[in-house]
Amino acid sequence: MSDGKPILLDGGMGQEIYNRGGKGGYGEWAVAALYEDPQLVREIHLDYIRAGADVITTNTYGTTRPRMEAVGMEDRFEALVRTAGQLAAEARQKSGRSDLRIATSLPPLEASYVNEFELSYDETSAQFSEMMDLLDPYVDIFLGETLSTSFEARAFLEAAQGRGKPTWLALTLEDHGGNELRGGEKLADVIAPLGEYAPAALLVNCCRPDSVLAALPTLQASGIPYGGYANGFVEIPAAWDERGGVMQLETRADLSPEAYAADVKRWIDGGATVVGGCCETGPAHIARLRQLIDSGD
Repeated sequence: MSDGKPILLDGGMGQEIYNRGGKGGYGEWAVAALYEDPQLVREIHLDYIRAGADVITTNTYGTTRPRMEAVGMEDRFEALVRTAGQLAAEARQKSGRSDLRIATSLPPLEASYVNEFELSYDETSAQFSEMMDLLDPYVDIFLGETLSTSFEARAFLEAAQGRGKPTWLALTLEDHGGNELRGGEKLADVIAPLGEYAPAALLVNCCRPDSVLAALPTLQASGIPYGGYANGFVEIPAAWDERGGVMQLETRADLSPEAYAADVKRWIDGGATVVGGCCETGPAHIARLRQLIDSGD
């Protein structure tokens, strides 16, 4: 926290790109903007900064080696990761906000919301480490987000050890107020052994707001600063197909900035010290959260 107030993250990047005319297909969503319209990525970062975010996140959710390899673009992996870091850094410089921090978006390497992997544990940790090496010159926080299993969480945290920067872990839960990761494990069972890695924050993300609220007591019991950032989808379907992309998801019609702020207020009242937005939350949502944090209503 700063000045006793919760830290405010930015909102969604990939969906914001898509909503502003970017591509939505597998291998294109968010990634294509890095080489087709980098100005769009930079402008979205700036919009979140103008909205009052304390932390912005690199546009690297889709730029993992396995995802790039699957669409025949692995040769562009390093350049795209660096470009994403540079665009976030350029936005901070342009904003004049020297206090603003930049976090990595280090996602599930192979696919979102799954619990079976082709990569071994050592390979997973090594690939997280590679992305951290590429992004290190541009970022202040190593954030691993939307991770569905203890396997991914441990591999990410191990890769972040000894780097001299805060590590934030964000796990994604089943929708509708559950306390299970999307990979099937209980949240309490996953976070209990993670203290040895000394994460600076434990978060829940990319699920409905009620799932974040339900997770707060478990997160609080860890003794580690905690919080969350929810998405604006009706739900992630059980038959989720990574290659089907975001077009298979339905956006909620009832999650206005005001409605989302009411949810986040409950998290803050529950002790959350890091809050923000995920997919289908935009700059208007973050601006309303800034008002909530600064005024208390």
